[in-house]
Parts: sequence; C-alpha cells; structure tokens
Amino acid sequence: MNMKTSRRANELPYIPLGPFQWRIPGIHYRIEYVEFFQGLILGATALSSIPYLTDCLGLPYELAWSCVILEVSLYMLHGWLGDPVVPGWITPTLPFTLAFLEGFEQGPKRIQAMIAVQLLVAFIFLFMGVTKLADRFVRKVPTSVKGGILLAAPITVIQGQFAQDSQLMTAPVATLSGTLLLAFLSFSPFCEKKRDKIKILDVMAKYGNLFPYLVAMLMGIILGELAKPVLELGTFIRIPDFGDMFRTVSIFSVGFPPLSMFIQALPLALICYVLAFGDFVTSETLVKEAKESRDDEYIDFNSSRSNLISGLRNLILAIFAPFPPLSGPLWVGMTVSVAMRYREGKKAMKSLIGGMSSFRMATFLSVILVPIVSFMRPIMGVGSAITLLFQAYVCARIGMEYCKSNTDKSIAGVMAAVLAFKGSGWALAVGFAMNLLLSNMDFQKKKLGVLTTDELEEIDAKREEEIKRLTMEKAANV
Repeated sequence: MNMKTSRRANELPYIPLGPFQWRIPGIHYRIEYVEFFQGLILGATALSSIPYLTDCLGLPYELAWSCVILEVSLYMLHGWLGDPVVPGWITPTLPFTLAFLEGFEQGPKRIQAMIAVQLLVAFIFLFMGVTKLADRFVRKVPTSVKGGILLAAPITVIQGQFAQDSQLMTAPVATLSGTLLLAFLSFSPFCEKKRDKIKILDVMAKYGNLFPYLVAMLMGIILGELAKPVLELGTFIRIPDFGDMFRTVSIFSVGFPPLSMFIQALPLALICYVLAFGDFVTSETLVKEAKESRDDEYIDFNSSRSNLISGLRNLILAIFAPFPPLSGPLWVGMTVSVAMRYREGKKAMKSLIGGMSSFRMATFLSVILVPIVSFMRPIMGVGSAITLLFQAYVCARIGMEYCKSNTDKSIAGVMAAVLAFKGSGWALAVGFAMNLLLSNMDFQKKKLGVLTTDELEEIDAKREEEIKRLTMEKAANV
C-alpha cells in the first residue's frame, strides 16, 4: 500500500489519489467515540428527507428509504477523501426545488426534472472544483440578487405550509413546537447566555435537531396529531433495494431528461450553487479557527476538493436516486459542534478528520438500523416541515444581512416576490435588470463614486466589532 507521510509537520498520513487524500478509518485515524455516538442518534434526522421523495416524487416508502440510505452513504466520501467537514444538504434551495418540481406531472416527468436539476448542480460543482473559479463567479453576483434569492424562501415555504394537507395544517402543535424550540436553541440570546449555567439547555443545543424533533413527536402523540411509534425488532438491518431503485427512479428507467428541461432548470441550478458557495466560506472559516487552536495537527481544507466531492455526490444521486434536498458541502451545526470539541485538545479528539468522519459513518449505520427508523417514522413528515420552516427563518435572516443599502433591499424584495411566484429564471432576469437600471452594480458604483459592496461590508464589519465590544463591556458590568 502506497501510504504517504506528508511533508507538512503533524499532518495525518494518507494515500494520494489525484486531488484527494484517501484515508482509511482505523488505519490513518482513530474512530472518535463521542462523535460516533452522536451520529447514531442524530443520523435519524436524515430520515426527514423521506417525505420529499414520497410526496413530491411519488415514490413508495420502502423505495424512498433505500434512496436515503444511498444518499447518506455518500456523506462518508468527504472524510475518506480528505475534506474535514460534516457534509449535508443544500437546505436553503429546498423550497425552490420543490416549487420547480411542482410544475411537472408527478411520475417519470417530475423525476426527470429532478435529474436535470441535480445533473446541472453536479456539473457546476465539478467545473468549479477543476477550474477553481468559484470565488470569482459568486463575487460577480450582486448582493441584492443573493438577498432576493434568500428572501424568497420564507414566501415559498409559508405558502406551501398553509396548503390544505400540509403538516402545519394537519399537525400544527407538533410542527410549531418543534420549529420554535429549534429557533430558540439556535438563535435566542437567552439560550446562548444561559447554556453554561443550565445544563439541559447546553445538551439540547449541542444535539441540534434531535430534541426539537422529539418534543414535536411527544406533543403530536399527546394531542393525537401523530401516530404512536412502533418499534420493529424483527429485521435489524435494512438492505437497500438497488434493483427497485434502478428499475423505478434511476436515469436508466425514466430516461435522460430532454434539453428543454435542462434549459428550464439552469437558473435554479445557478441559484443552488450561489447558495451552496456560502458553505465553502463557512467551512474554511471553521477549519481555520480549529487550526489556530491547536498546533499538534495540520489540517488541509481545500475548497476545490470540497467542490469535487460535492459534485461527485450529486452526480451519483442524479443517475441512481435523484434527491430534492441536493448534496451540499456542509452541515453547519454539526461541523461547529465537532470543531468546538476538537479545540478542547488532543485528549478530547485526536484528529478533526477523525471526528467528522466518525460522525458520518455512524449516521449511515443509523439509517439502516430498522428499530431507529421505525421509531422515528411518525415524525418524518413533521420533521420535514420543521426543517423547511426553520430554514425559511434562517434564509430571511441571512438575506437581510446581504442587503447593504436601501437599493439592495428594494431590489431583493421585488426579486423575492418574482422568484416565489414566477420561478428562478424570471427572478434572475428581473434582479440583474434592476441592478443595471438602478446603477447598483459595483462597476457602476465605482464610476459614480458610490460606496461599493466591499466597502460597505468593511464598514459593517467594523460596526459589528464595535457592537460586540460594547456588549462585552456591558455584560462585564452587570
């Protein structure tokens, strides 16, 4: 075996594989048992994607479960090929993808449309990974357009959740209790400040979606909104039915999408990449902070490598099991959680790659263990609604932050409405046209002597630093 010991001091050994660094669990790094245990529990949250496959694509439950097993298995590629993150979905794009798919008749046509979207997303990821043009591409997109894309998500989600047979209408208390608890644990200043003193808050916040899902299930069962879970103990491990997948949902079964579908899906695919790019920036920041906290391990984060692996995952799924949430480079919550424990020192976690990879390997085990899946089945529909509603809040929050000027806010608001009601193609056309007509592009601002986006961001960064300083001084005096 051609095992390479890197020239960089303290870097884990690996097997060179083109742009990848192939590391074998148990040989190149140890299994981190705390992260492995978390993965066994939190892996069940991946099952909330099953309703998107059953309700949107029209797949039977057992087939949808098989597709999710394949999707989750691909998470492990990141840790195995040298990408030190916990990967996830491109969650902000989910409302737009679902809205796009509703324009096609459920069945083979809708599956073909999903294949077209995911193939285009895969191609963009792979192209950006090979050419390393991602940063330049995304910076050319005006902040008002990014804000408009994100602000459309709450409109689309709320519109869908007020439909007659939605989870919010059929299980309102379960859905709202889970969503509000997740928002509280993620963004409440009270929760952030009291976590050190109130242990239960700290535990609940560390486990991300798990406690909101369990609270939603409990409330739903008590009020009769949800069925009681049935623990199946007969068959312990679920083996995915690849034959059924190949015959029913794969590109070989439904056929290659026509050119017209690719043309319709292109604006959505570009939007998906613009939103996913933020995850690469976040990943790089989190890894950099982890590296600065310890000098006993060299961590190599490479955005091109991460692009390539994300593209490979989307390509495989597009061919065999098209997946509406798509394959993204980062699950922010768990990547932060693993990175924070890594910063506690070598005794807490020997290597960052080991922690990230251990979590995702356990996630895979979680979705093939029949008792866990059967227990979580009643909450799957409500879990998907919680994911969408929470993502709507997050998108609105980030979308507002993108808009630096009144012109940005105006364009973003109009574009969001167009995107929600007319689709991604019209929205991009309106967004770019308004930016040009209102002289809101950076090259136009420079000619007019108006502050550019970079200059406004620099001012905002200084303002945020000052607010943090004042907040810390006030807290110290309390």
